[in-house]
Amino acid sequence: MSKRNSTGAANTLFNYFTKTPPTNKKLKADATEDTDCNGSPKSSKKGIHLENKKRERQITPSPELKKASSDEEEVISLPTKRKRIRLNPVDSDDSDVENKADNKIGTTKKEEDEAKSEKKKESIVEKKLQDSFKYEPNQTSKSNKNTKTTAGSKSKTILPEENPKSQEEESSDGNWVHCKLDWLKPDKIRDAMKRKLDHPDYNPRTLYVPPDFLKSQTPAHQQWWIMKSTNFDCVLFFKVGKFYELYHMDAAVGVNELGFSYMKGDFAHSGFPESAYGRMASTLVSKGYKIARVEQTETPEMTQERCRKSGQSSKLDKVVRREVCQVAVRGAEGCGPNDAPRAAALAAYMLAVAEQAHNDSSTYGVCFIDTSIGLFHLGQFEDDKHSSRLLTTLAHYPPALIIYDRKATTGRTSKLLSTHWHDARREPRTLGAPDVTLKTLAEKYYRTNEDGDWPEGIKEFLHQGDSLGLTPAPNCELAIKALGGCVSYLTECLLDIQILGMSQFTSYAPPDVLNRKLSERHKVDNLWEGGNTLVLDAITLRNLRIVQDEGCLYDRLNFCSTAMGKRLLYQWVCSPSANINVIKERQEAVKCLFDNQELCQNAKNVLTSLPDLERLLAKVHTLGNLKRSKQHPDSRAIFYEEKTYSKRKVLEFISVLNGFTSALTLAERFSDVDSVLLKRITQVEGGNYPDYRDTLKFFKEAFNQQEAEKEGCIKPGAGVDREYDGALQRIHEIESELKEYLAEQEKHFRCRLSYVGTDKKRYQIEVPQSACTRAGSDYHMESARKGFKRFSTSETKEFLSRMMAAEEQKTNVLKDLSRRMYEKFSSHYAQWEAAVHCLASLDVLLAFAEFARQQHGDICLPDVTFDTGTKPYINIVEGRHPCISLVNEFIPNDTRLGGAGPGLLLLSGPNMGGKSTLMRQLGLLAVLAHLGSYVPARECGLSLVDRVFTRLGASDDILAGQSTFLVEMNETAAIVRHATVHSLVLLDELGRGTSTYDGTAIASGVCAALAGRGCRAVFSTHYHSLVRHLAAHDGLVLGHMACMVETDESVPDSEDHIPEETITFLYKLSPGACPKSYGFNAARLAGIPKEITRRAHEISKKLEKEAMCARAFRDIMKMENNAGGVRELLATLTI
Repeated sequence: MSKRNSTGAANTLFNYFTKTPPTNKKLKADATEDTDCNGSPKSSKKGIHLENKKRERQITPSPELKKASSDEEEVISLPTKRKRIRLNPVDSDDSDVENKADNKIGTTKKEEDEAKSEKKKESIVEKKLQDSFKYEPNQTSKSNKNTKTTAGSKSKTILPEENPKSQEEESSDGNWVHCKLDWLKPDKIRDAMKRKLDHPDYNPRTLYVPPDFLKSQTPAHQQWWIMKSTNFDCVLFFKVGKFYELYHMDAAVGVNELGFSYMKGDFAHSGFPESAYGRMASTLVSKGYKIARVEQTETPEMTQERCRKSGQSSKLDKVVRREVCQVAVRGAEGCGPNDAPRAAALAAYMLAVAEQAHNDSSTYGVCFIDTSIGLFHLGQFEDDKHSSRLLTTLAHYPPALIIYDRKATTGRTSKLLSTHWHDARREPRTLGAPDVTLKTLAEKYYRTNEDGDWPEGIKEFLHQGDSLGLTPAPNCELAIKALGGCVSYLTECLLDIQILGMSQFTSYAPPDVLNRKLSERHKVDNLWEGGNTLVLDAITLRNLRIVQDEGCLYDRLNFCSTAMGKRLLYQWVCSPSANINVIKERQEAVKCLFDNQELCQNAKNVLTSLPDLERLLAKVHTLGNLKRSKQHPDSRAIFYEEKTYSKRKVLEFISVLNGFTSALTLAERFSDVDSVLLKRITQVEGGNYPDYRDTLKFFKEAFNQQEAEKEGCIKPGAGVDREYDGALQRIHEIESELKEYLAEQEKHFRCRLSYVGTDKKRYQIEVPQSACTRAGSDYHMESARKGFKRFSTSETKEFLSRMMAAEEQKTNVLKDLSRRMYEKFSSHYAQWEAAVHCLASLDVLLAFAEFARQQHGDICLPDVTFDTGTKPYINIVEGRHPCISLVNEFIPNDTRLGGAGPGLLLLSGPNMGGKSTLMRQLGLLAVLAHLGSYVPARECGLSLVDRVFTRLGASDDILAGQSTFLVEMNETAAIVRHATVHSLVLLDELGRGTSTYDGTAIASGVCAALAGRGCRAVFSTHYHSLVRHLAAHDGLVLGHMACMVETDESVPDSEDHIPEETITFLYKLSPGACPKSYGFNAARLAGIPKEITRRAHEISKKLEKEAMCARAFRDIMKMENNAGGVRELLATLTI
């Protein structure tokens, strides 16, 4: 990274930031500074000293509060007599009262020329600073470090100085100030309590800053270090005027990750303008960084007034006040107007886990939330020693941030979280007691007054005997404890007010737990009504590649047009329905959409135009939150892009209104469809689509949208806001009284009169010179012009006073009017949420129909049935893998399990013959059938499946300390424990991770157990002895993947020549067993040297002969009383 082409070491924004002249002293003309030959300040001999001698400085005028230019790239000209470069164009940086010394020192002609030259240089540097922020996404300045700027180019690159060692090279050598600080060395870093890294209670969020070092800093830099000491794990975006500045170690992050250039000086320093915050923050957050946005909450004038009132005048008091206004990290991102919109449609959850261990198993309490939507999921469940349910929860709701109890979490769970979800950020915390959490929620958020009440979704977790709700219900303590972890972290990120204010809570239970809560009658009759799902655990989701993998089933089905549709599709795919009524309704809807392509296209056109309404509803709620507008630090922050943010708020609100307006047109389009489900989710009359037409009409007519978009402010029409209407009414009444009073004065003066004047001199009565004699002592002449005199009376002064008060009230009402408009809109959240769910459901059904159209082969709607008198079955004719699009090359297969025949298929075949593909195909077709979608097959019928189990592939888990065979056994144990007669089990080559005899024995035992249980299963194996051993079992059928073998017989067999077998895979499921696995073919295709395969072939033949002799001997011994049978057997042997 090249150094910025600055005018000198002294002329930097950092030096401006660190050097502040005192307010009570005027600088002497002959004052000297301790500088080097280049004008750079020298460091103190007693260690590193950050302050320097004071330099002359001009007063910078402050902008008005909450006003900013709409031009994002505005560069304000600098004062002529600047001695330092002023890169940020406003004064509310660290320029406190001490920076406002009265520097009225006379200047000579030479000094004026130098000042002009200095100003020119400053303009150049400012232009380069602005240009340095213009880079494309995923592009850094490293890639164009040595590129010259060409005429007409859109972006400019700063050329490196002709310095033999650039600033970046210096930083890489550790020459920055923060690299030299001994207490910042990795082995000497301590937290705020002086605990070292190896201390068990070390807090990585804090940093110990030595008091002596802190005293040596300028007041503004003391402020930075104090904030850094409490946010050590964050990159501070430190507001200095209109810029966010990054200092020391944070500056290095900006250079390395955002492509910034270092500013000149001894300190690492980089930055960017306020208008670029959303882009910069989202970039760092996506790369795993934690961002703290620090805003100025005072202007210099406000600082002066504060110091004057408090009587405090220390240097630190005179620095403008700053506060951390937001902490952003993946899983806890804000949705403010200055934040960039979420790029990813799928949710990134914050998840808190509380654990209570019992011997070799645990009970877990979980709480997870997507902060962009604001819905809390709370649950508590018992788990096995493999934490299967917790893993399933993590797979269904993939977290970006995991919060767990530092002390109560077992090592097994900690290892599980770090190995299975290593991409998620893990935050160890000390989770508070459940009663403490409930007390905090009651006092700060929900029961703050007599009318306060708990949200409906959380009441089931509260003890019914406690009227105040401060005691958790039985078996809910861990869930409330996990909720406390989320609440605590949201508070740290300053998101608690807006998210908890939505009061959205729902209970959660893993899918297998939810199914177990059915009544015994439901279990026997198998009605499967309400909330029942086909259980897909984390292992199955991974093995079948259903989600979170390239080319997974979710990707193949994802033809959704809206972001909320994509999120709902993810949940449907992870938890397909096991309710026959739901499946049939979906199938009917998908068929209707599939048969009417024009209707689908019209509906997709409407849905494509919709914004992410679900997330925008949460954003509108945030903007309308009264508590946040008064208590959140953002309400005190000085934003110089306030006008831009206001316009953005209004535009997003208008987009929500227009989106819900467009959605109403779907009702007319779907009015004639026959599908019950489509009518339910699109029709107001006779359906479940909410009737919000009157509510929407009110908000659309409440203000002029074009004017609001232009001004960034909502001005309501009559009858919309009572306070605004009252203010206008008072102004109108005063204007009427003014007209009546003027009419009375016209009668008195017997001539036409008028009011003149502006602002505080309004309502002066202008009287012609000829009529002035009628003015008595009650008339006070204010001014005159040729032929006229202007008078005021006690009445006009009273009118003026009343009018100014009424106008001020109108202004105050308008300031809060937008917030109240958003609040009123959010009060109908239940309506809007119901509409969003209907739209998302329609979007998913349209995606299913489009998926069917994209298939080039045969497709059908599966016949999903259930009959208590019929054995579970699957019958597929010419089925194809739904995620493989090579239709012309893919060989379809028939699969029949259960029903009148055996439920288990013992599958053999050559290596690479397609066994695993067939098993995955069967599992995915079952999932599609339960989703209500078309499946790629000529015919498909199956009875309901309650759970899909898989044991596919071979892999170890090194990080968890589990071998390949142990992973196999863990997955197999879950199958044997939980599989029912209605389950679908897919087992691939069980037992290959151990010795042949052990593996064969375990595989035989498991296979026989599943066959006896009667569940539908496919069990593939290369153990041919296992196939022979179980061939006569009544509960299974043999099958193999067919192949054609061609042997080279041109040369006769001998010890020197082994005939080469050429295998042609037919990829067709055929009855019976395969005699061999043809592993040498795979070895040949892999390129194993011939001499090795020849040697292996010889050994294989010897082992086969030995095995054949052993089998023959065993069979002969069984025929000891059957001489004829023995003779017949010996005659057939060819040894």
